[in-house]
Amino acid sequence: MQANRVLNRREFCSAAAMGLIAMGTVVSPVKSTAAEEAHRLPKADPARIRKVLDEMESKTGRYWSTPRRDAEYLSLMVKATRAVQILEVGTSQGYSALWMGLGLEETGGRLTTIEIDPGRHGVARKNVSDAGLAERIALIRGDAHKEIAGLKGPFDFVFLDADKDGQLDYFRKLYPAKLAPGGIIAVHNAISEAGTMREYTETIRRHPEFDTVVVSTTMDDGICLSYRHRRV
Repeated sequence: MQANRVLNRREFCSAAAMGLIAMGTVVSPVKSTAAEEAHRLPKADPARIRKVLDEMESKTGRYWSTPRRDAEYLSLMVKATRAVQILEVGTSQGYSALWMGLGLEETGGRLTTIEIDPGRHGVARKNVSDAGLAERIALIRGDAHKEIAGLKGPFDFVFLDADKDGQLDYFRKLYPAKLAPGGIIAVHNAISEAGTMREYTETIRRHPEFDTVVVSTTMDDGICLSYRHRRV
C-alpha cells in the first residue's frame, strides 16, 4: 500500500481491519512510573461515559466536535495499540477525549488534552467530570504551541485536532523527545483541510523514521496516521 494514498471506503475497511489485527499484539512503547500509576486508577462506568456522549450528540452546541465515526476509530486505535500515555491537542468540548477515555478504561492509561479557548475548556471539564473520567483525563487550558514544552512525555499516541496550519510546529515540538518509538500521531481533517496541512503531510511522508497513510471513516474529514519506527 502506498503511503501517500487516500483509501476509498472498501480499501479503508480492509486496511483498518488488517492493521488493527496486527497492532492488537503490540504492547505500548511507553514504560514509566506514570503509566504504572494509571493502571491503578479506579475504573469508570462505561454506561456513564456513553450517557454523556449521547447527551453531547443530542445537542446542537456552539463547539465543533470530531464526527462519531472518527471518534470511535480513535477509541479502537487506543485499545488496539494498548496506548497508556495519550496527548490530545484541541479538546473542544471533550467529545473525542471521552471516546479515547473509553479505550483507556481497557488499557489503563491516561490522557492529557489541551484547549486554548476558555469556553470550550470549561464545557469539556464538566463533560469529563460528568463521565467519571476526571482522574484519567487531565485538561490543560492554554496554547498547545507553548504547553507541549512543559509536558513530560513520552506519549505513545497523539491526536492533533487544533489549528491546521500549526501541525508542523506541533510535530517539531513532539519529535523526537515526546513521541515514543512505536508511537502514533493521528492528525484530523487530513482530507478536508488537505491544502492547509500540505506542508505537514509532505514533511511526515518524507520522514525516514515514519510510515504514513491517510484514512477516512466518513469519506470527508480524514485522519493522517503516522507510525514512528521502533529502534532495533
